[in-house]
Amino acid sequence: MLFSDTHLTALLKPSGMLVHRGMGNDRVTLAGLAARQLGLPVYPIHRLDRGTSGVLVIAHTPEVAADLQQAWTDGRAEKVYLALVRGCPPPHAV
Repeated sequence: MLFSDTHLTALLKPSGMLVHRGMGNDRVTLAGLAARQLGLPVYPIHRLDRGTSGVLVIAHTPEVAADLQQAWTDGRAEKVYLALVRGCPPPHAV
């Protein structure tokens, strides 16, 4: 856990783990682990693909999740993605 307060928790998602059920038959998901550890329901604010590692933000209520998702839609919040690659990326990826 990187950060947690009464409204949000930020977790480091490892590569290879699903955020939540639905895209696979994995018995263990990051959302499930977080819900058990925190002892409350969790609402992922965004997703990261299975093969991607990074910080995942989860809300503790559907209202907080909706507010944050709306902030991204309205441009009041910004997501920043950084990539670490091995070798040289193709020209179209730069």
